[in-house]
Amino acid sequence: MRFEVITHESGNQTVLVPRGTAEPPKPAKRKGTVAWYVPYTAVHPATAESAPRDAVWIDVSNSDIAYYVALLDIWKRGETFALLEHDVLCRPDIIQEFEDCPEPWCLYGYDSMCHPQCQEAWRNQLGCTRFRSELIAVVPDALSSIPADNWDWHEMCNGVGENLRAAGFTHHWHHPPAEHHRETHRI
Repeated sequence: MRFEVITHESGNQTVLVPRGTAEPPKPAKRKGTVAWYVPYTAVHPATAESAPRDAVWIDVSNSDIAYYVALLDIWKRGETFALLEHDVLCRPDIIQEFEDCPEPWCLYGYDSMCHPQCQEAWRNQLGCTRFRSELIAVVPDALSSIPADNWDWHEMCNGVGENLRAAGFTHHWHHPPAEHHRETHRI
């Protein structure tokens, strides 16, 4: 794999690793009440094929906190939205369930979870998750109140989950789980 190292005047270095050349699909006009977003560092063909046609793809590859910044912006809009991460496949039933379910915070687990008992350990995951506008109105600072040391994409989901639970919300699981292919590193 080729990569490029950029040395800045400060002495800090940035390593640029190519992650594929596919462009995300252009979003169609929104069909339902749920705004779909696909945060990505690479466009996997299977995710692009399965994502809702009206999904807006957001490039979060430029830093470890780019996903946080994107989600903060989405949250501030106050509208019902769903996330489909770049290594997760969507299905028509997922789209319909997210449209129809009255629960304020819904998510699909991953098919790669080792056994059902592990599901709760993943309760804060954002890979295939929907938040209703009513929840956002009650907890408008769910993102902005996350401490800066948790803005990294590895930790951000836990900050969101903890803030929503502190406000009295709980997640609502949907089944069957979504396919989590984790294949962006091979593009």
